[in-house]
Amino acid sequence: MICRRGSALLMALWIIAVLSIMVLSFATEAHLQSGINVYVRERNRTIRLVEAGRHLAEVVLCGYSDAPDWSEDEDLEKLLEDDRWLLEKRELKTASRCVVGPILPDADNPESGTVTVEIELVDAGAENAININELCADRDQNYRTRLEMIFQTHGIPEELETEKDGTVKLWSLLIAGWNDWRDEDDVSTVIDGEDLGAEKTWYKNEYDEDKVEDEDRRFPRNGAIPDIQELGYVRGFKDYPAVLTGGIINPWAKKDDQISVTGLAKLFGVTGSAKVNVNSCTVEQLLSVPGIFDEDDDEQLENSRAAAQAILDGLAKMPDRANVDESRSSWPYSDWADVISRIDDGVQLGSEAANYLVYKPSGESIFKLKITGESMGMKHVASAECYVKDKKVRYIKWRED
Repeated sequence: MICRRGSALLMALWIIAVLSIMVLSFATEAHLQSGINVYVRERNRTIRLVEAGRHLAEVVLCGYSDAPDWSEDEDLEKLLEDDRWLLEKRELKTASRCVVGPILPDADNPESGTVTVEIELVDAGAENAININELCADRDQNYRTRLEMIFQTHGIPEELETEKDGTVKLWSLLIAGWNDWRDEDDVSTVIDGEDLGAEKTWYKNEYDEDKVEDEDRRFPRNGAIPDIQELGYVRGFKDYPAVLTGGIINPWAKKDDQISVTGLAKLFGVTGSAKVNVNSCTVEQLLSVPGIFDEDDDEQLENSRAAAQAILDGLAKMPDRANVDESRSSWPYSDWADVISRIDDGVQLGSEAANYLVYKPSGESIFKLKITGESMGMKHVASAECYVKDKKVRYIKWRED
């Protein structure tokens, strides 16, 4: 009898233990499922926040160039009623960067998450690269002068002693080769009475002599090049690659006679204008401008560099005009007269420089975006590069974490 009762008790305890384990298992699973549901919900929420941030970025990008400049007598409250993102657009217009947010999309629900949008011009100096396609006889009557300025400021010698061709007129060779690659005719360029150009026949003879495979042959495009690296196939540039890449241009010479040059690849681009955006440029870019570059300057170009630096320094000087936002630390130039008024009295600039300067980004500026959606301690970040065309944002890259 006692044995039966003991067995029943053990069986009851065993059933209770099994049921306890099952209940615990169900509770754990429910807890895990609840956590998964919260994670999925918040993850989806942050994804939606990023999507909202993308639309917000597009509003700013499509309207920043038309944002009205700051005015002393403006009614800011009224302006913000008409355009909530006016301040961000102004910041992007004048400083080439802005931050929108963090924004709470649902003001009635503080736990709904926030979105932050960061917009920045991708390397203002690169955006302002000089469009090499505009520096040719068909597009600019002063193209030779500007290219010669650029060669001089980068240490490229006007004449070069070579191994097999003797002394070559390097500047003229580079200019003629590029002009024939870019122009639309088949007439070889003559400079100072000497035929230094290279049309299709010249390249064919070169390739035949060097036994270059058909797939590696390149001939004059007779139009705009799509990539700056294509200059590497042009007569002169292909013969002396250091002109583009930088380094020793005559490695065959004795060490004491070798010439180190600064490469041109980073100075040039293939879109936009050949003019220089004075509000987002470098000294080297300004030295390509007639009137800033002094052709009578000595070899060190001290006066020319001083003039270019004075222009950049002038951005930190508050302009002498009625409507000036005094809270800023720098003020973009509005026009040529504004440039002249803010440089030191001892700096001389030629009036012809006004024809080569612009004061706002081109329509083909590349912008970098970072959009961050946050909710309940969770983040979702999207990074992108884009540009604006016809009032629409066109994306080049898009990546999400």
